[in-house]
Amino acid sequence: MEVIDFIIRVGLVVATAVSFEIILLTYLRLRNRKMMLMTVGFGIFFVHAFITIPELFNEAYAAALDENTHLLFYLVGLLFILFGILKD
Repeated sequence: MEVIDFIIRVGLVVATAVSFEIILLTYLRLRNRKMMLMTVGFGIFFVHAFITIPELFNEAYAAALDENTHLLFYLVGLLFILFGILKD
């Protein structure tokens, strides 16, 4: 485990948590479908960042989440954000 990898992953979790919190508070204020879709997208990014933390401590978790699984998380999250942006 490298220190820089640990710092980057924890920083990613913090950054996605802050952005998810902001979009969640916006959804709770507006309560529309557009913000709901964007909230789900940012939530997926937060969950993905959060579940990559155990990979730092145990290599068995890295084997469970291969590169294609990570790309699938990104694709689904981006699609929800895109649908939220295009919703009008």
